[in-house]
Amino acid sequence: MTSLDWTIAYDKLEYGKRSYGQESLMTLGNGYIGWRGAPVWSQFSEDHYPGLYVAGVFNRTTTEVAGHDVENEDMVNLPNPQLMRFSINGETVKFDKESIVDRKSYIDFEHGSQFDKYTVKVADGFVSLTTNKFVDPFNFHAFGFEGTFSASFDGKLVIESLIDGSVLNQNVERYRAFDSKEFNVTEVSDHLLVAKTRTTDIEIAVSAKTFVNNKLMSSTDSQNPEQFLERGEYDFKANEAINFDKVIFVATSYEVENPAQVASEGVASLPLSSIKENSNKYWAEVWSDGDIKLESEDADMQRMIRMNIFHIRQAAQHNANQYLDASVGSRGLTGEGYRGHIFWDELFVVPYYAANTPEAARDTLRYRIKRIQAAKENAIVDGEKGAMFPWQSGLDGDEQSQFVHLNTVNNEWEPDNSRRQRHVSLAIAYDLWIYEQLTGDVSLLNEGGLELLFETTKFWLNKAELGEDGRYHIAGVMGPDEYHEAYPGEEGGITDNAYTNLMLAWSLNWLFTLPSVKGLDLLEVAKKTGFDDEYFRKAQDVAKKLYLDINEDGVIAQYAKYFDLKEVDFKAYEDKYGDIHRIDRLMKAEGISPDEYKVAKQADTLMTIYNLGADHMQKLVEQLGYKLPENWLQVNHDYYLARTVHGSTTSRPVFAGIQVKLGDFKTALEGLTTAIGSDYYDIQGGTTAEGVHIGVMGETLEVIQNEFAGVTLRDGEISISPKLPASWHHLSFTQKFRGTKIKVEISDQLIMLTADQDTTVKVYGVEAKLNAGTLSTFGLQK
Repeated sequence: MTSLDWTIAYDKLEYGKRSYGQESLMTLGNGYIGWRGAPVWSQFSEDHYPGLYVAGVFNRTTTEVAGHDVENEDMVNLPNPQLMRFSINGETVKFDKESIVDRKSYIDFEHGSQFDKYTVKVADGFVSLTTNKFVDPFNFHAFGFEGTFSASFDGKLVIESLIDGSVLNQNVERYRAFDSKEFNVTEVSDHLLVAKTRTTDIEIAVSAKTFVNNKLMSSTDSQNPEQFLERGEYDFKANEAINFDKVIFVATSYEVENPAQVASEGVASLPLSSIKENSNKYWAEVWSDGDIKLESEDADMQRMIRMNIFHIRQAAQHNANQYLDASVGSRGLTGEGYRGHIFWDELFVVPYYAANTPEAARDTLRYRIKRIQAAKENAIVDGEKGAMFPWQSGLDGDEQSQFVHLNTVNNEWEPDNSRRQRHVSLAIAYDLWIYEQLTGDVSLLNEGGLELLFETTKFWLNKAELGEDGRYHIAGVMGPDEYHEAYPGEEGGITDNAYTNLMLAWSLNWLFTLPSVKGLDLLEVAKKTGFDDEYFRKAQDVAKKLYLDINEDGVIAQYAKYFDLKEVDFKAYEDKYGDIHRIDRLMKAEGISPDEYKVAKQADTLMTIYNLGADHMQKLVEQLGYKLPENWLQVNHDYYLARTVHGSTTSRPVFAGIQVKLGDFKTALEGLTTAIGSDYYDIQGGTTAEGVHIGVMGETLEVIQNEFAGVTLRDGEISISPKLPASWHHLSFTQKFRGTKIKVEISDQLIMLTADQDTTVKVYGVEAKLNAGTLSTFGLQK
């Protein structure tokens, strides 16, 4: 086992959502597959969920709910190829709370492996089973595990190794009331199981071979048309290990033409050793440049950092994603929360990819570009123009948000208006921009990015209506704060969400700069999309006249008429309920609408600062013709922090970044510490069971590298202005910017920079030249 800074380890049996959450955290993946960290002997139960997912593979089912047909599109839980069964001297070995006497499990971030050891009591003595799992990042269809069996006595062992096609989508408890059968098994043959998704017609092929003491196990009839079975009998001696390994190959028609043939041929000569070697090679490459090394007084912070890097680098990676039509869902490939859909969470990981593995950033952005036509069709459905990207996206790019959702407090179905978060289109534009900023690569703009920008701009210009006050207003939307869906007693969203309006002004500004960028097919794409002079003139007008509501203290209202809402007695709710991070559900269960109150699920107006920085946000406000007081940042921070319950894990890092800017390092570090361990400590009350929260993982790394370390990679330059907490003694990491790789080290006294080629940086605003391969040092300002 590797050091504690590189592992998450468990030695106690857990049950229910806590066990599910551990399995989410121990997921292995490679951008193509996600393989939950459930033990190989487990099947679906309240305590274990051995899920397997392939990026982009979705199915749609329909269930009648309250007289309405509800269609759900789900990331498919594939046939389970890891299932193993054991019996000794005619007795089935049971792995349950009555029989398990010892458990050791861990995930090794350094090498990309996941280990389990279970010792159980049987009639004749004790049995131990170990497994170590690996995923291949290069031959990305392949994965497998090795294991040992031993007992405290002599006997006869029967091993059964299966591919189980009888599984359902059952990871999320509240979804189980819906039709959860996502595929039908169509073929079971030698070492192969083939299935097809029920409505999307994606063929899935899973092939596996199991070896015991280096000999291939024999295939046999499982007597179950949905299972492939290998079976063998073995004599064993006390305390002598029987070794086994299982190699697995998955392919689907979503990415290859003949998945059954590909899977069969793939597993035919697939040694586990090659999977292990490729895993070791990939992770050695990741950590050589991608590690963030921190010496601090927090014993847990280093491994939390590596946990987040590990999951982000599994959610997408260029070796696989260059061949896939997929992006990063809000839970990656670790669970079925939000049905595996892709939200605006890309906003929190694309900047990380662009600065660390830019090819992966490019790969994921192609998913959105390929769905421009679907976004245009979405706009037509809503009576809009241009391209309107959906809040929840899956297979085709149509809107997958539901019209109802379950309130888990009172178990009642309530309207779901989250699809009104049209700002997702601005997030996608931002992702394109940040990729271009950090890489200098404009080719993606010519390969559909410009079309996306023009079409989404048309959508916003169509929504912006000139009022009698001489300002443009945008109605019928929601901001990132999902607790406000409409005005009290009304329907149809809210008007002039500050975050949306400011990000639109920013997006229009970017559009105006593009004529000066060399190598762009700007005029050609503008003509193709019908973005004519009239659109351009309106864009110039809208960029200066969007409406904001700002009070006399300089607080920028979350949306128009926000200041008219009632205040919340948060202490009364805390006294009554304790945990109020989902105060919206508590209010609704009491017959009260959050729409009536100044309460926020997460950072909303202040999200602009996370995206662009406080200085840029202030310039946008001034561009719109408003003035802010000198203390506007502190005033807005304090106002919204007092009214935010952090119902989303993505909330605290936004405030932490602002707190760094304000010099409140202690509070910022407290927020970062809570956020970076939000999945490990499962602070959302069991939601890690449904998959890790990939967005907050990207955010917390941003707070470390871009806020505390002060590294900014924009506007054609590298700048660094560190502001480390007193408890951090040494921080080092590497970033990539427009072809230059720069290593950053920050100690208690010094900033040490090394670039792989000649470049210029700004250190605390002062320009400095770095010579290739030469260490340059600067004094740390405190």
